[in-house]
Amino acid sequence: MSDIQNPGPDMSGAGPVEYRPAEAAAPTDRVGLARIRHEARLLAIPGVTFVGAGEGTVLVGVLDAGVGAALPRELDGVPITVTVTGRVDALGGRGASPRTR
Repeated sequence: MSDIQNPGPDMSGAGPVEYRPAEAAAPTDRVGLARIRHEARLLAIPGVTFVGAGEGTVLVGVLDAGVGAALPRELDGVPITVTVTGRVDALGGRGASPRTR
């Protein structure tokens, strides 16, 4: 017998299982709220590769330092940490047509 108090859904049967992670709740901390509020606007800037939340900071990945220099230093009073990532290719060059690489 398991000592787990709340084991979650029974995954042993066949068929789809509904996915409901507790972490999907909207953030309530300043960093998470700033990230959610500004993420779409930041990702619309050419050269921004990702937006995330870190320890006390909004994380922003950029193609090069020039893109990072044009970003604000803070969002809603939360500092931004810029990381130069270069080009991000999640498929590793596979699966994309030559026109999109």
